[in-house]
Formats: sequence, structure tokens, C-alpha cells
Amino acid sequence: MRFHAASAHLTKHERLRAAIVGAVEAGELPAGTKISGERELSAALGLSLGTTQKALGRLMTEGFLVRKQGHGTFVGSERRAITGTWHFRFVAPEGGPELPVYATITERRLVMEQGVWTNALGPDPKGYVMVQRSLDIGGKLTCSSRLYLPASRFGRLLRMAERRLADINLKAVLENEFAAPTLRSEGLASVVALDAEEAATLGLPANTTALQVNIVSRSFGPAPISFQRMLVPPTRYALKLDFNPPGAGADDAPAQTFPVPAGKR
Repeated sequence: MRFHAASAHLTKHERLRAAIVGAVEAGELPAGTKISGERELSAALGLSLGTTQKALGRLMTEGFLVRKQGHGTFVGSERRAITGTWHFRFVAPEGGPELPVYATITERRLVMEQGVWTNALGPDPKGYVMVQRSLDIGGKLTCSSRLYLPASRFGRLLRMAERRLADINLKAVLENEFAAPTLRSEGLASVVALDAEEAATLGLPANTTALQVNIVSRSFGPAPISFQRMLVPPTRYALKLDFNPPGAGADDAPAQTFPVPAGKR
């Protein structure tokens, strides 16, 4: 079963969540399928009831599952791909359309400590909002993203319902909710060895090499509004690196693609 095959680095509730997500995305659990009850599922997998409830609750927040009062829990409707993504734009080496991108919030919290994001964004006495997401790129690969924003301006992101932030371009949220459209971005790419935690989020062994891209985005004025660290695993798919808004004018330079080299697996 997918649960037992999931990465040992994940907690039990994360493994159960990953197993159900994998079954949904593989078509093994079509939309509308009723899943086993919490107690039945716990007994079958040898999990505590609390662990199962935590995993299913997360999946309902994300829209994978829907609970119908008096009837049970069902697989939700098909997820929608993010529209207008700037950075997670992958194509096959032979060309063709960009792969669809699906995003899941894996962590969201206030960060008070300083880090590389501080150098990019400047000091903020209220700290920084950190949003970590797992990105499914058309079922072909999984990427990771950590987005940092000044809490003095974007602290309300921590109080927004998680379902409003899943499978959506966060730049649209910043524009519509905070009047902060992303007008330009710049990034630095390097190849790094993943630590155990980073590798687990991508379903890879520790010390696997991956492409790291640190991206600083700006709105009106010179001050940055966000710092993003994206991780891309070794893959045959090419990553577009133009960092221009989707649908930019015809006079803009054509997008370039960057094949991520195979690394230590």
C-alpha cells in the first residue's frame, strides 16, 4: 500500500496524507469515491485515531476530501492547476505545453529569527511570514517553495483559510488582498546538496543534489516584498527562466529553458 511505501522521513500523518494524495492523483480514488471511516482506517493501518484524524482533517482543508454530514467522507472534485505561475514553468525537453502546477501548503508560521531572507527584505520588528508549499508539476516531479514576506505588511496571510491559498498563484493573493502586485523578480540559481528535511519534502534521499533558486520580488517602489527559495529535484524536464509576468509583450525576449542535471540519487 502507498502508506507503507511512503518516505520514512515523514511523520505517520504525513505518510497517510501523501498516500491518499498519491492515490487521488493517480486516479485510484476518483472524485466522489467514499473512503473508509477514521476508526476503520486507523485499525487497518495500525495508526492512532488522532493521527488519522489529523491527516484527514488536513486533506479536507486542502480540498482533497469532502465530509458530507451523515454520509461519510468522499474524494473531492478534481483540483485546478495554478494559472499564471512565473517560476514553476516546466516543459518536456522536446518542447510542448507547460506542465500544470498544483500547490499544497505544508507549513505556515511567523518567523522571528534572521536568515538570508532578512538580507533580501530588510529588518522587520514583527518578523516574517513564512509559507512553505509542495508543488506537484504535472505528476512528473515535486518541487518545494519557501516564501518569506515582511509580517508588518503581510501578517494577515497567517490568518487566511488554508483552502484560499492552495492551488493558487500567491502573487494574485498579494495583489488582490494587499494591493501589492508583483511587477518584477530576479533570482540566483545554484546546485546544492539537500539535507534530510529538504530531501524528505521532495521524496528523495538525503544529500541528493538539486537546483536551488533564490528569488527576490518587488512591487511598487524599490523595496522587495518577498523572498522565495525554490528547490527543483533532478529531472529531465526543462525549467523556463525568464522571470517575466505571463503574457508579457511580444517585444520581450523569449523564455530560455534550463535542463536540471541528474544528480546523486
